[in-house]
Amino acid sequence: MTDEAKKAGNGRAARGILGRRGGRLVTVTAVGAAAAVLAVTPAFAKGSADLSASPGTVKVGQTVHVKGQGGSDALRYGVFCAQQRVGTKGAWHTVKCGHIADIDVVDAKVDTKAKATHRGVLQFRGVLYGVDGPKGGHPSVDRTTDIRTVHVK
Repeated sequence: MTDEAKKAGNGRAARGILGRRGGRLVTVTAVGAAAAVLAVTPAFAKGSADLSASPGTVKVGQTVHVKGQGGSDALRYGVFCAQQRVGTKGAWHTVKCGHIADIDVVDAKVDTKAKATHRGVLQFRGVLYGVDGPKGGHPSVDRTTDIRTVHVK
């Protein structure tokens, strides 16, 4: 091969070390590695749950407005419940659950009020439960919201 042919980009020297077959090998290997990573990576259901409790500070005897909603593409039917506890430790107690919702159509929701009966702290959270059908049955926790704290004076 002449120096002019090499400069013009003709011949093996212009294709580099791997050549045409080497380029295909690199492409096939990259696609195979990507497919292997996707096969091993777990799939996560998309969804969200949110709860609000207002106002942030109340007096003993006043009410706290608790409102929340949630949905998940891992569920067909779901129910959203508001829970509370007195203080920062201890058991959660359900304040109210909303109606069972067809999650494919609309998010599950709850809207309720809770009375502050003791000084200190009240904590609220929302829980999205998946249920077997439109009439309920066998609830299982799908998502839990962050905790909302209300100070009671």
